[in-house]
Amino acid sequence: LKQQDPSGRPAWQLSSPEARYDLRRRLARADQPRGLIYAKGKPLYRLQAETGTVIGDGQAILLEGRLRVERLSKPEVLIQADRARWLPKQNLLLVDRHPQAYDQQGRLRAQRARFRLDADTLELSGAPRLERWAARFNPFTAVPKVPPETTIQVANLSWQPGTGALVAEGPVVGERRVAGEPAGHQPQKLLGERLEGNTQRQIFTLLGAVQLEDAARGQRFAGRNLQLDLSSQTGSTNLPFQISQGSLRATGSGLTVQGAEAVATITKQCHVEQPGDQLDADRCQWHWRSGAVSAEGSVVLQRAENRQISRGALLQGNLQ
Repeated sequence: LKQQDPSGRPAWQLSSPEARYDLRRRLARADQPRGLIYAKGKPLYRLQAETGTVIGDGQAILLEGRLRVERLSKPEVLIQADRARWLPKQNLLLVDRHPQAYDQQGRLRAQRARFRLDADTLELSGAPRLERWAARFNPFTAVPKVPPETTIQVANLSWQPGTGALVAEGPVVGERRVAGEPAGHQPQKLLGERLEGNTQRQIFTLLGAVQLEDAARGQRFAGRNLQLDLSSQTGSTNLPFQISQGSLRATGSGLTVQGAEAVATITKQCHVEQPGDQLDADRCQWHWRSGAVSAEGSVVLQRAENRQISRGALLQGNLQ
């Protein structure tokens, strides 16, 4: 079977080494069906399944058993499922059994999916999950066997395989395992209202009210609109926030966190306090492993002991 688009270019085709046709019911049953889906006359996706049922002259095609849909152009994307209904005239693939979509660093999965082929958009519903690995892989040949470092669950999700653009409605609930930590180490927890990002760039933004908690280190973040770069292990926001570790509290109007270096930089209106000490400055930097703190611009350090107040342009010290 094959069809053309209104311009006379190939739109899709389906073939099988063996098929049986029921004239009365207008059904064709095909073994090992193979197909191509075109975009502007060029093949974009290749699909295959164990069995196929063609209704009418291709109004609907039921694909069952180890369904694979492979993107033929960069970036490499693989979609897998147990069953899907293909509606060629609507440029729609409806997946209702265990859809999973892999790119070079992650996987999307849910209970159901709608693949809008003309818009190259995969829409996931039914407890969709976004999973990301630190190491790259080939989704066609080497799907990871180890758990992902980052897992995020949302209410619904829309993803464009070609561009990597991703939009998800919350609530957003996630976990992140820090690289190098033992397998039994408690993961970081994150909460947000919505999620936007790009799977190719590995950059995601938690929108609305955001909370991050690292119970193992006693660290907590509360703020809004936090951007996470999974490749560089950094996070940033330009809005007011609060972070804490034990009795240490810090607030400001802009923050950049470098996870690998364990450094937090408060870029505006820095305020840091612990029992007995209080620091205000235009900009601060805090190394939470060592407790080292540096502050620049309109620095004011207040110490409860002897009611001491110190002022200057630069301060370096330790608040632990």
